[in-house]
Amino acid sequence: MNQKIELKIDELQKIANFLHKNIGICLEEEKLKRFKRKIEDILIKNNIKTFNEFYHLIRFEKDEKLIQELINAITINETYFWRENEQFEILTKEILPQIVNNSKIKMPTIRILVLPTSSGEELYSIMISLLEDNKVINQANIELLGVDIDSSMISKAKMGLYSKRSVEKLPLNLINKYFTKIGNFYQIDKKLIKYANFLQGNLFNETFVSKLREFDVIFSRNMLIYFDKNDKQKAFNIFYNLLKKDGYLFLGHADGNFISKEKFLHVKSGYHIFKKL
Repeated sequence: MNQKIELKIDELQKIANFLHKNIGICLEEEKLKRFKRKIEDILIKNNIKTFNEFYHLIRFEKDEKLIQELINAITINETYFWRENEQFEILTKEILPQIVNNSKIKMPTIRILVLPTSSGEELYSIMISLLEDNKVINQANIELLGVDIDSSMISKAKMGLYSKRSVEKLPLNLINKYFTKIGNFYQIDKKLIKYANFLQGNLFNETFVSKLREFDVIFSRNMLIYFDKNDKQKAFNIFYNLLKKDGYLFLGHADGNFISKEKFLHVKSGYHIFKKL
């Protein structure tokens, strides 16, 4: 007989409180109901009979495997290549050349962080934009790092295999140039995978963040909309500390609320691009 688990709303709320405390994501009641079945499936898959047993494992025993399964179940990974590509163009044609020109080093290293990276489309879009422009990559060493809290997304990013929906916004010439069609999927060029770095990690994990070092540019688009005011401000402080002097922060269209005007200057009206003060 199949195991049946039916979580109550107060039990789901306890899980929501746990997630808010640990990763900053706020899940309102409607969102909780949307993820209810996924969370129940985790209990069934792991042969956990009751909510109390599950909660004890994640809250008190810190079961990393279960916590990661829970995070993977509730994170939203809506992304595709060339999303809001105007930002990639500004990065490639304006901001990175400016960083190169301001550097006192002949061949500076420019570090770019994409967080959350989801399944890698955004990071690879930046890479394609740089390769197509071809100027900055001959004047600087570019290091790209993608970070996401969802381990399954990191695995997909490292694999570089995408659906038609993921690439449909890309111009056909770029699809033909950088992808190989395999059945119904598109495999990104292995050379791009070679130079892309991906890590699974939590922005609010101080130990993890302390190992990242400083960046010239941070892309964080459409993550902060899931945070409340306090966690947004906490995230902005982390970004501020991760950025080098005069570094740039790229946000999604709804992410900029509560950003500190004492720490960041809005440098590109309409494009949600900020510079560290």
